[in-house]
Parts: sequence; C-alpha cells; structure tokens
Amino acid sequence: MSPKLWNDVSEMTAGFQILCANKNPQGVILRLGGDGWSLSQHQAIVGLIHKRLRLHIFIGNESFEIGVRGEGMDSYLALEPNGERLSEVEGLQSC
Repeated sequence: MSPKLWNDVSEMTAGFQILCANKNPQGVILRLGGDGWSLSQHQAIVGLIHKRLRLHIFIGNESFEIGVRGEGMDSYLALEPNGERLSEVEGLQSC
C-alpha cells in the first residue's frame, strides 16, 4: 500500500477488498492484498484495531467484513460475524 493511501483516513475507512494472501508454510498469513494495495498481516491488524482500515472479502456472492480476534501476539484476521480465520478460507489466491 502506498504511504499516500495509508495516511488518507477517508480512503482507508472506505474499505478495501481482499483478493489474495501470502502464507508461510504453517498457513499463517504474512501479507494480503487487492487491486493496487498490499499490507502485512500486522499492518492490517493495527489498522483494523485503530479503526483506520476496513477490509472485506467476497466468498461466492457474499461479502464478509474482516475483523480481529485474539489478543497481542495471538491476534488474527477473521471473517465477521462468525470468526472463521481468514487463513482458513478456501480458494484465497496467493498474491
């Protein structure tokens, strides 16, 4: 993600669609991205917690907001409202 977008709160709160994610061998998301943007999982978690970022993903024809579950080092990205880990979504392409 460009610094211009990261500092533009109005664009960040509008939300971004997740189209892909890169995972490590254990299946943990390292980076996620979409059209013209990319974030580390840490950047996404911090942005969501501080309400500077909104993320969503389409699974089939249904849109899901992305939230944060867990605390501290155990935090992870999850589909809301059901809490399914984003890393477990089938069909999520690699960036």
